[in-house]
Amino acid sequence: MTGQAEAAGAAVAEATRVKRKRKGRGGSGVGELGAAATWRLEPSTLDPPALSADDAAASEERLPLVLLELKAYVAKRDNATTAFSTTWDGQRIQVTFCPRRPPRVSYVCVHSPDAAEFHIEPEIVAVEDRLVVLRITVGPQEDVLKNLDYYVYQADDGSGAPSLTHLPRPPSPYFFNADDMGILRYRTDDQSGVDNAAAYVVAGLHKEPCGQPSGQFNLCLYDSKRGSWKLHTASLNQQDLTQHGGRKFHHKNYKVMAIGGDAGTMAFVDLWRGILFCDVLKAEAEAEAEATIPLRYVALPEPLQRGKKLRGDAHLYRDIAVIGNRLKYVELQLHWKASVLYRDTYFRDGWMAATWSRPASSSSGDDCWCENSRIMDSRDVKVDNNPHFELLPKVQNDEGMTLPPFKRLDVCQPVLGLDDDDADIIYFTTKSDRMDADAWVVAVDMRNKELLGVAAFDAERYVGINFAYVHARISKYLKSDPTSGNCVIAYKR
Repeated sequence: MTGQAEAAGAAVAEATRVKRKRKGRGGSGVGELGAAATWRLEPSTLDPPALSADDAAASEERLPLVLLELKAYVAKRDNATTAFSTTWDGQRIQVTFCPRRPPRVSYVCVHSPDAAEFHIEPEIVAVEDRLVVLRITVGPQEDVLKNLDYYVYQADDGSGAPSLTHLPRPPSPYFFNADDMGILRYRTDDQSGVDNAAAYVVAGLHKEPCGQPSGQFNLCLYDSKRGSWKLHTASLNQQDLTQHGGRKFHHKNYKVMAIGGDAGTMAFVDLWRGILFCDVLKAEAEAEAEATIPLRYVALPEPLQRGKKLRGDAHLYRDIAVIGNRLKYVELQLHWKASVLYRDTYFRDGWMAATWSRPASSSSGDDCWCENSRIMDSRDVKVDNNPHFELLPKVQNDEGMTLPPFKRLDVCQPVLGLDDDDADIIYFTTKSDRMDADAWVVAVDMRNKELLGVAAFDAERYVGINFAYVHARISKYLKSDPTSGNCVIAYKR
């Protein structure tokens, strides 16, 4: 794996920290809005991880992929990626990216030179190539829920510099999380003659808890060329609705992806069940003539464990991505083993995983998912002469014997690598105890059954086992200034 040797020293240093248990619930986050009586930042939000020499080198390489932490840090960091905007009350705000070589997790720092008040962590809610959507809330503590604002960061807005644009607020009462918001770039090679280099559409999908017919949703679209939001009704076509449950059709969104193409297709993914496809650019052009925007549906592959109950956070077991011209999907399944000493007690006993793919351009159920690779048992991952395994926590069984790697470890959140070649690299989060503040991110080559890397990850800001980072290609577009360290600054409202 590129840069493994350079990163080894930093990885060992991080992995040998004193083990900490997470105390209390911590800062309020995306899924907790409306549930907390008071709002406060997790203390570690003010203290981002130190950058190593390898991190500095990685920032100059324009890495093809980074793992980007969803919760940003509130701290002043300045580099060539720094871009500025203003908040709802006119205060300056800046966003800076700190890329790190996977499996180390990259992060974003948000800061206000005018000392705007932060009471909840800024969050990444959508990523697509050179674009990132952040949700940043500033203002008095009692008005946190009133001041949910979205900003679009562009690594290059066509001027050669990064920019940060403060969007108008979506129509009330809608707000969106990383599960249900995505962003799509306009094509720059169309025949309209319009300069679309910096143009984009932000899309948020919402299902009313009651009152909407099965298969019907609200679709909020922000078009940067129009500069405003529009609210549409979107509905699954009758054929797909009948085929996939009729009145019992259920869709809970977990991820949004940009497919692209002439119609500007986006995919809204229920990681437990299937994918809704929507042609958002076509919808923008034809919305006046068509009252309801049509959706199409493709089911995901059958689970590795047939008959498994689909419950909990699907991010912890599944992921999907557009890689080249195909959709790639991964599922993680844990193994469990009964204790020999304690009745009705089961321990985690490793894992299995598999990947599938299908054409990204097709939303027809006639195109089947093809299985690419499978690890039936984590014991199949090669251990001999691999120093990366030494970075993982050592766990003992009931008799005090040291167990093989991954035994009795919490393993979750498979994240697909975004290599355009035939590589099947998956990143997982591991913990020795789900309430620990310390976690590790591991990189596994599924095809060759090989551990490629291990890096420590500070999970203090996340409750138990939780969705913490996403894959992103923005590192390919981030600016760097190796000679002077001066910031490239762009102001944009």
